[in-house]
Amino acid sequence: MPTSQKIMWIGVAVVAAAIIALAYFLFLAPPGEKAQTFITDASAPAVPPSPPAAAREAEDDPAIVPLDLDLEQSDAAVRELVGEQEVPAALRGWLRQKDLVRTVVAVVDAIARGDSPAPLLPFLAPTDKFQVMEKDGELRADPKGFRRFEPLVNAFTAVPDRTWITWYRTLRPTLEKAFRELGYPGVTFARRLRQAGEQLLQTPRFTERIALERKIMSYAFADPGLEALTPAQKHMLRLGPGNAERVRKKLRALAAQLKAGGEKE
Repeated sequence: MPTSQKIMWIGVAVVAAAIIALAYFLFLAPPGEKAQTFITDASAPAVPPSPPAAAREAEDDPAIVPLDLDLEQSDAAVRELVGEQEVPAALRGWLRQKDLVRTVVAVVDAIARGDSPAPLLPFLAPTDKFQVMEKDGELRADPKGFRRFEPLVNAFTAVPDRTWITWYRTLRPTLEKAFRELGYPGVTFARRLRQAGEQLLQTPRFTERIALERKIMSYAFADPGLEALTPAQKHMLRLGPGNAERVRKKLRALAAQLKAGGEKE
């Protein structure tokens, strides 16, 4: 779970996503849905090493002390960092998970590729099941089912933008270290985070009327365009229009603040 980098589109809901992602969060697909792969930027040109960037950022904001933690011992430090702030109770509950930094990195990487991070976040599974309804001879997603994601979206949006950014900048050296374990040559976690945010923000807007088709073990979107979306984007759709718009607004606000601060990948 998650100093100097470019637009961190995905909100560290993904820093601790902060420990998630949003990070957020939204990521449980009906059984039987197959993952699609988003383009992986494994051939990106080499980028400057993160330590000098971290040092420059520390000079710009003396209150932020970048932490290059031992990944095997990082959970306690992450919990302490987050615990210093007033955060939603749900977020504190998520912090009881283990291997927080590696989990956040893996979640961000999955979303950037368009895959579902649900297998990495079983503790975020909604307690209620996916609901459908039939109206005018059409099978639709039941708007009541969107409520099952509200606790996750509420927790993500309740944390102030500045707090998310401070957590991210503080933990970036450790996040970059965990990301290097995945073996992408010439790609930073900062870039991967931006790609994950772009993946979610490219999800089309929609109304509460989402027509479905019944499959053997699950449901598919009746609209071929929606069904062709990546699993990560389909999760955004399942949040419901209100929740999805709140997530978009938060992501854009975080990206704007980092861009204004001269963040670089």
